[in-house]
Amino acid sequence: MDLFEFILIITSVVYALALAQILTGFGRLAQSEVRTQLYPPHAVWTAILFTSILLTWWAGWEFREIDWTFPKYIYLFISPILSFFATTLLIPQNVGESSVDLETHFNRVRRPIAFSFFGVLVAQFVDGSLLSSQPWWFPGRIPQLAVLGAVIGCALTGNRRLKIVFPVSVLAFLVYVIVVRFWFPE
Repeated sequence: MDLFEFILIITSVVYALALAQILTGFGRLAQSEVRTQLYPPHAVWTAILFTSILLTWWAGWEFREIDWTFPKYIYLFISPILSFFATTLLIPQNVGESSVDLETHFNRVRRPIAFSFFGVLVAQFVDGSLLSSQPWWFPGRIPQLAVLGAVIGCALTGNRRLKIVFPVSVLAFLVYVIVVRFWFPE
């Protein structure tokens, strides 16, 4: 096992724990005998975090040729740690005896989720520049900046429509990245 494989294993474990938070949370909701009131922005944020984790783990293989140092290793941990934190907030931990209102829960935790995901995105957007030879500025930064703005909008808006429009635009960006970068690479 080389150093990169060693590093990838531990980050993969943290990402797996983040995915487990989402899956077990929905498992708890499905098993609960109480009524769950679904909320579309919550569902979209669940899809965002789930998709982002899968995408980031897959893209991590691109760093296999890096000359790894301890500071680079610590930097690589920013994204999985913040992803894990965001997923722990996503689903209510205690499903009570009355109904579960995902709108109330989500509105209580949306800012920490959005700001955590903002940190994830910043770390991911500049990782190629910090860890390898990607230039700091290139045309792909423009949509990245727009997505960062949408994530901040998710955290700050009180408007019901924008609470769905902003996260849908973020999810659309993630799907775009998957299609362009991994299904139809140049």
